[in-house]
Amino acid sequence: MSTYYRRVRAFSYFELVLFTSLLVVWIGGFDPELKTVLGWCHGFGWIALCLLVANGCARNIFPWPLLAATVSPAGPLGSSIGFVVLDRRLPSEG
Repeated sequence: MSTYYRRVRAFSYFELVLFTSLLVVWIGGFDPELKTVLGWCHGFGWIALCLLVANGCARNIFPWPLLAATVSPAGPLGSSIGFVVLDRRLPSEG
């Protein structure tokens, strides 16, 4: 498995944690400033994730449906589920 694949997969999971944190802060009605910071971080992170996945698709590292899952309203959840599916389909190392 390539290093690019692993790094983008890790970033996808990180972005999912960031998005989940944003949802918890928003739904819980916690600190509005924290909500703003998490919102901006998630927004820019999601854009970066979309660009990284698109680059991987163009380089034939990822299949194109992963990009569709990433840019969908599910966002980082869609890409993280996509990576789980890909990991199960790839032959294991070792």
